[in-house]
Amino acid sequence: MTRARRGDGPVIDIHCHRECGPAADLMKDAATAAGKVALGHGNATTRAVNERQLAAIRPKMDLLDVRIADMDRMGVDVQAVAVAVYQYSYWAEAELGAKVARLVNEELVEATAKHTGRFLPLGTVPLQDTEAAVAELRYLATELGMRGIEIGTHVEGEEISAARLEPFWAEAERLGSVVVIHTQGSTHPQRLQDHNFVNIIGHAFEATLATAHLIFDGVMERHPGLKIVVVHGGGYLPAYAGRIDHGWRARADVAEGVPALPTDYLRRFYFDTMVFAPDQLAYLVERYGAEHVLLGTDYPYDMGDDDPLTLIGATPGLDQRQIDLIAGGNAARLLGLA
Repeated sequence: MTRARRGDGPVIDIHCHRECGPAADLMKDAATAAGKVALGHGNATTRAVNERQLAAIRPKMDLLDVRIADMDRMGVDVQAVAVAVYQYSYWAEAELGAKVARLVNEELVEATAKHTGRFLPLGTVPLQDTEAAVAELRYLATELGMRGIEIGTHVEGEEISAARLEPFWAEAERLGSVVVIHTQGSTHPQRLQDHNFVNIIGHAFEATLATAHLIFDGVMERHPGLKIVVVHGGGYLPAYAGRIDHGWRARADVAEGVPALPTDYLRRFYFDTMVFAPDQLAYLVERYGAEHVLLGTDYPYDMGDDDPLTLIGATPGLDQRQIDLIAGGNAARLLGLA
């Protein structure tokens, strides 16, 4: 397969991870006391594979300069880097969660600033406390200059569409911050223990559920200016959206509080290219428009896409304008990059 031909703009990867060492040190005792283990999902085989993988990628999770050779090989000019999902720390007491978020954000800005033009920091906020989350969002956007954040699909089982988080979504809309939604584990781990289902199925399922709640709980109706990117191709909902539209037409309990067709709201979301198959990517582009698809790799994990431009190049029906949008144009527009 042939790589997609690059246009004039930078290739931007919207979906990358990094661990904040100082935050890990701060949270170590609290995490142990709370029984929170970063690699604790799945059966014994899955946990062993995860442990080996994390040991192998540790330098890439800790340090940014060791990534540049990989980025050059992959054809990626800029990584939008977010904290590892196990460092969201939504389980922590509110004051500690706010302290961790501030530490992560300031450290990430400092680290990315050392490599001009290659990395863009995405912040984190303590969603377990609405007031603190709004304050941190405002701080990272206005004081640190961060153009976006990454959040989980739930807050310790509570939906991110919960009524108490309305001020957070209002502030994200007001600031124009990009909100990248990334799953953190699964809310149904007892059924996902084997075969790494917690990752290969659970991530997509959690993204599906969170997106559906944002639509049907009215967040997208109340905040039409939100810029939300759902990674892993948006989960399963974009590929099976006809069912929610049918339910909306057929049942009052589905349509309640949702004045427009559900897919009208779904088309406002943005999805990354983490679908692995050219025909799947072609479907996303055809259904939701090239303007709503962004290159993502899940770097540096084994479930990531190590050659994203080849996937784009193998996708049938794309013209150069669409390729340029997906490879970096959309990310540059959303993030306000020149």
